[in-house]
Amino acid sequence: MNHYIVLYRIESIMCPEDAPFGFKCYADDGDHAEEQCLNAYPDADVVWVSDRLAMQDALADYWSTEED
Repeated sequence: MNHYIVLYRIESIMCPEDAPFGFKCYADDGDHAEEQCLNAYPDADVVWVSDRLAMQDALADYWSTEED
């Protein structure tokens, strides 16, 4: 298993300008990590799955992709 950070939003409790929440887990692959996040937070909208170790690195990757 590998370390993953799943970035997700819950629109009912967040402002559009808010950074996504992060869910850390160990999973077989990115799909498995996303599944774990959705099991824990059924109302979540997954926006990014990262194999980075630090939340700030996962967010940096997410924000750099959003700008493209």
